Amino acid sequence: MEIATKCPICESLGNSVPVYPSNVDEQSFSTEVFSARRLPDRRHYQWVRCKACTLLRSDPVLDVDLEKLYVESSFDYSTEIDGLKKTYLKLVNKATKGKSFSKSIFEVGGGNGFFLEAAKDAKFALVAGVEPSTEAISAARADIKPFMIASMMKGGVLKDRSFEVGTMFHTLDHLSDPVTTLKHCFDALEPGGVFVVAVHNERSWSARLMGERSPIIDVEHTHLYTLKSGGALFKKIGFIGVRSGAYNNHYSLAYILHLIPISRSFRKRVLESPIGTLLGKIKVVVPLGNMWVAGTKP
Repeated sequence: MEIATKCPICESLGNSVPVYPSNVDEQSFSTEVFSARRLPDRRHYQWVRCKACTLLRSDPVLDVDLEKLYVESSFDYSTEIDGLKKTYLKLVNKATKGKSFSKSIFEVGGGNGFFLEAAKDAKFALVAGVEPSTEAISAARADIKPFMIASMMKGGVLKDRSFEVGTMFHTLDHLSDPVTTLKHCFDALEPGGVFVVAVHNERSWSARLMGERSPIIDVEHTHLYTLKSGGALFKKIGFIGVRSGAYNNHYSLAYILHLIPISRSFRKRVLESPIGTLLGKIKVVVPLGNMWVAGTKP
């Protein structure tokens, strides 16, 4: 059954223009498709742009049990973890303006908790992760696993007013109801706490260049943001001092190939060959079109 979606920022329903037509099929909804950093296959719902606030969203969507898909999803980007740690820790330092937070931090949708490893190594005394994938949690480092909660982010999962910093890296784009989830994150922060998200920027040079062939135009993504719409969403939740910007990624050349919209079978052959192994060892810092948004709880 198809379900019409409304804009989470201005709450308009149907006040939009089509951008890309749907091409979903019976193969589009599996745990493999909803696993982290899978090889892109360009399946997606119809994408529309809100006339009121310009947010890009999937509309309509199918009545699918997303929680079940993410609970059963796999964790398959271990080769990129070192680069992601560097990227996200730098991002948090930038977004918090260098404030000396070190008491407590939580992450929503963090896979095996690799960022929490980096946060703990950076001297955060208390870490917590909310992650639906049981496979990802089972792969967490021994000192992190006890602080991982197997759940979607809901009310009561984290204690209210109990964390200095909250984070969500490339998860917000996947949420069918980002407002409710962000409100729960807001509640978990102490007054004066900072919340940071990383998302794709749908107006970046790479997204505009590739258009519908961009890997961000994907059935997993429900909303895609810009610096303007990301900031508007944070302000709607009640964050103050909202700020945003672009950031660079630390990736291997193998992962760059993973993203390029060329033949999927060709990419798979190369990545599984000795050449792919070699490309996986070559690390680069690249501006792939990602952005961050941060705000402070009053």
